[in-house]
Amino acid sequence: MPSFEHELELGVSAAAMWAAMKDQNTILPKLMPEAIASIENVEGEGGPGSLRVVKFGPMVPNGGSVKERMVSLDIEGCSVVSEEVEGGHLTQFGFTKWMQTLKLTSTGENTSKLHISAEFEGGSEESIAMSGEITKQGLNNTFKALEQYVKTSA
Repeated sequence: MPSFEHELELGVSAAAMWAAMKDQNTILPKLMPEAIASIENVEGEGGPGSLRVVKFGPMVPNGGSVKERMVSLDIEGCSVVSEEVEGGHLTQFGFTKWMQTLKLTSTGENTSKLHISAEFEGGSEESIAMSGEITKQGLNNTFKALEQYVKTSA
């Protein structure tokens, strides 16, 4: 099965970033309204099995949204696995599956690393290459904005 991997060095502790990630439904639309218009839990309380809808802002090509199901959550290990069930990579790039894992690890007192991996199915060679670049750019922008939020909120 094809996969996607990306790492991002962060200038904040894993604990501080993890705390911000728990509140991302509220924080990200305020930090990045041009990219993320809203994030809303539509089923469940945010734990495994929950569904959320991320509505994209005007800077995202073709706008739209993605519905994600949380597959697993490891609070102590600072990792979360989610699967897109509608929209997002499925619509934009023609994938039939997109399952993503985000894992934070501490690299120092005030530094951490975010490792993102995804397994996917479907799509053409061109859409796979394009999705990789667009996904990396979006993740970098999102988590650097969240990193800045953590730094200024401390």
